[in-house]
Amino acid sequence: MIKFFRKIRSKLLSEGKTGTYFKYALGEIILVVIGILIALQINNWNEKRKTNTILENYYHQIITDLAKDYNSMHYVLINLESNYLATYNEFIEKLPTQNSPEEIILSSEILEYTTTAYTNFNTNTVETLQATGDIKLIPTAIRNKLIELKNDQDRAYKASYDNYDNFLKEISRATALGYNPNIIPLTGTSKVPKQLYEDLKIEDNYSEIALIIVSSYFAKNLGELDTFRNLKSLQEDANSLFLLINKELGNPYKDIETVTGDYKTLDKLVNTGKTVDEIIAVIKEQDSENPDYNISESYLNSLGYYYLNTLKQPKDALKIFELNIELYPKSWNTYDSYGECLVRMGDIENGIKNYKKSLELNPENQNALKVLQELIEDKQ
Repeated sequence: MIKFFRKIRSKLLSEGKTGTYFKYALGEIILVVIGILIALQINNWNEKRKTNTILENYYHQIITDLAKDYNSMHYVLINLESNYLATYNEFIEKLPTQNSPEEIILSSEILEYTTTAYTNFNTNTVETLQATGDIKLIPTAIRNKLIELKNDQDRAYKASYDNYDNFLKEISRATALGYNPNIIPLTGTSKVPKQLYEDLKIEDNYSEIALIIVSSYFAKNLGELDTFRNLKSLQEDANSLFLLINKELGNPYKDIETVTGDYKTLDKLVNTGKTVDEIIAVIKEQDSENPDYNISESYLNSLGYYYLNTLKQPKDALKIFELNIELYPKSWNTYDSYGECLVRMGDIENGIKNYKKSLELNPENQNALKVLQELIEDKQ
């Protein structure tokens, strides 16, 4: 091609067409420049495509980290509210009624001297972004929120860790005086030799132990209240950041709770204090083809057993098992579980009916065969 153009230029010069030659040469230069510009543009497109691919991968990693932290914080908040903060409030409410240091110490047995208040956040992605300089790839608004969230997470973790560390140092003063709810009960002798208990003269330290308990748990509770507020705020910030990034990706995720799984879990509703009737209402509102919550037969069955065995709420368990039959009437296992719940509640007659229904649907159900035989023998 180059030889072809060279021949044309030579021909023009040999024919004395200087003006045409210069016009042709200028045209060649313009074509070369256009070619260079096109090549640069293609290169820029390729680089931008590579950058967008890298950015998209980072976005998905960040969203996964945010979702893990969001769900983890949910359970920490539940634990704080229902165990640590609740038991402390119970302790404080009863404190004015205690008539001696010994009673104060005995009442402290309900307190949680461990903690789940601090948690490691998933910050590997943002730390990689900062270390590699790729943080500059992220739009300014999202980048600032991401860095701010990490800084807040670091501060929350340190504050919570320091609070518990200070508590341990303070409560160790009481343990040095003989206070240890796991080893030495105040009645004195069931877990240690009586003579040792007397030799240690732990009773002489009751007043000081009681004061240390009250002051150390007071400080611990203040720290845990602060942690509770911090985690609530961090949850909101994580969700806010998720919404921004999800929008950048074209909203591939329904919400932050379902990023790491296909569905939300109903146990979160249980843990936040929803009644079984409220939970059943949520289940019935779900689109069976595209539900937000896991309403599979196996999951609802396990939820029923959670009410039955863990929460010791058989009436609520029965409602869940009934609903499972309503949703999955052709499943033998739903009738088996419903029958078991009825029997455990003392309704033997209806329990037998449901075990028999389970057998109709699955004649190989060995559990139903065994239970029915036992129940019928007991009736005779």
